[in-house]
Amino acid sequence: MPDRILMFMLVLGSILCSSCDKDNPVTPQPPPPPQSPAVLLKEINVPNLPSPYYHFDYTDSGMIDKALYASGLRSYDVIFTGNKIAEMKSTHVINKDRLKYVYDNGGKIAVIEYNDENGVVYKRAFLSFQGERLQEIEWERKENAGFALERTLSFIYQSDGNVLEITDHRHPLANQDEATYVSSYEEYDNKLNVDGFMLAHENNDHLLLLPGVVFQKNNPAKLIFTGTGNHYTIDSTYTYNDKNAPLSKMGDAIFTAGPATGQKFKTSASFSYY
Repeated sequence: MPDRILMFMLVLGSILCSSCDKDNPVTPQPPPPPQSPAVLLKEINVPNLPSPYYHFDYTDSGMIDKALYASGLRSYDVIFTGNKIAEMKSTHVINKDRLKYVYDNGGKIAVIEYNDENGVVYKRAFLSFQGERLQEIEWERKENAGFALERTLSFIYQSDGNVLEITDHRHPLANQDEATYVSSYEEYDNKLNVDGFMLAHENNDHLLLLPGVVFQKNNPAKLIFTGTGNHYTIDSTYTYNDKNAPLSKMGDAIFTAGPATGQKFKTSASFSYY
């Protein structure tokens, strides 16, 4: 697995570790919904990475107005029509892409179109739902005269709504080797999750915000990462504020397969709120 992907997955794992018991899934009392007016995520910070790693601004009604990733490597104005995102407009000094949202008749996000500064669609993300749960995202990239499948994310959930397993399949393209990565999440707490949106974000791609989509109601204590290349596990512990939202996350990680098998490392992240 390329080093940049491995490092991103380690960071992602450090922030997003989750859990569930496949044979006896736990159904905790659900916390308040993510991004409720009482709990608005301000920043996520990770040591030794650009700070803030994520930052959000909000309107007076609690809707995300601006979003920033990796200290401005990606930055956006989030434009709504009513209570639905119409587009995410890149405000980076170089990148002027616009991500335009298309909804189905039931009001769910069906397609997100990636438009360059000339209005040309160079990439598309198709979302598939079963009831209220997002089951799959497929990205297609413009290749020659048409579009070619680039990446597929598939989600399996516990009975309580927390994601159990994510399969990330990278399809073979001219500049991409085929690979499959599987992230399994276990031992969820019963506190509020605020960082589940990261499960749909690839660090070298645009940030996707998916209002109404809940991958993780709660916070996982264990991530098991397998598939192509290195395997590892991360066991995490959290501290929380008085609203049961996480303030910090500390992870103990170990490689379980690959060249670094047996090596251990630490992960951490901190969270702040308005």
